[in-house]
Amino acid sequence: MRRLGQFVEIIVGAAFLWSGIAKLLDPSAFLSAILTYEVFSYKVSVIASLGVPYLELCVGACLVFRVIIGGARLLAVVLLVLFIILLSQAAMRGLDVDCGCFGSSKKSSEAGFFWPIARDVIMLVGIGLGIVAGVNANGNREK
Repeated sequence: MRRLGQFVEIIVGAAFLWSGIAKLLDPSAFLSAILTYEVFSYKVSVIASLGVPYLELCVGACLVFRVIIGGARLLAVVLLVLFIILLSQAAMRGLDVDCGCFGSSKKSSEAGFFWPIARDVIMLVGIGLGIVAGVNANGNREK
């Protein structure tokens, strides 16, 4: 079970790495995507567009290379919950939003909100599996 949890976390980490790289390759498109959610001010959106990709890269690298795993899990959960909330509120408000999840080229293949939300929920479950699998028989968590 522990190996399965680690494997799933590595896959989630790879997704975070891919997402961060895609956003860094076209930061203006990511800023535009953030602005279409109509939630944050322009200043906050600029800061997010500059910071989120690097945060995703750090989380992804930690999950893939199995370092600072507790912190990486926590940040992954926070980011995924935030992404789910943002996508859900946009769906409820009927906004035509480019998810911005994996760069600007994904909008045409991600019509609607179902798949982006489902993908984030699946990754959240994957992190949960990693946490559960990281508990050894004595009830101690892995470091």
